[in-house]
Amino acid sequence: MCEESPSRLGTGTVVVPPGTPNDVATAVRAAMAYVGVRSGWTQLCDRLACRAYGYVGSGYTTAKAHWAQMLATGHAHPGDTCPPLGSFAFWDTGRPAGHVSVVVQADPGCDPHKTMLTVNEVFDAATGNHGGVYLISLAQLNAGYLHGSGYLGWSDPVCAGALLPAGAVHPAPPGM
Repeated sequence: MCEESPSRLGTGTVVVPPGTPNDVATAVRAAMAYVGVRSGWTQLCDRLACRAYGYVGSGYTTAKAHWAQMLATGHAHPGDTCPPLGSFAFWDTGRPAGHVSVVVQADPGCDPHKTMLTVNEVFDAATGNHGGVYLISLAQLNAGYLHGSGYLGWSDPVCAGALLPAGAVHPAPPGM
């Protein structure tokens, strides 16, 4: 069950800002195209999230700065553990930069074990990858940050970076 009030259970909807190159369906496909990439995304979670929506990078210095801006501009849903499809889910990792992931599968019942995200680096030690991209549940990812208390909430997919060039192929190298 959702840890929020029942009125918030599965009712959140992501709002893609006007001018964003990719809609939610395209962004989810793009984010999933990165799963299985074995290197290149070390400490670039914020760039990876915005790449799904058609941006070169996020335009923010860190995921933590991105979250702060989402709070300041009313795009954040702090503490809401029911992130909708295509939203950005944010964590306090206990380190200065924080973490953000793209929700690629939402669960109407708000089961964090059924809500799936794309994430960088999390299984690198086990796989031998360096900056790899993986698919993981919200519950699994949350358990890894501050003993399960690092989840901050979700936001609309707002990015302030430059747009990817027209016709850019996913997954593009991070240095693009």
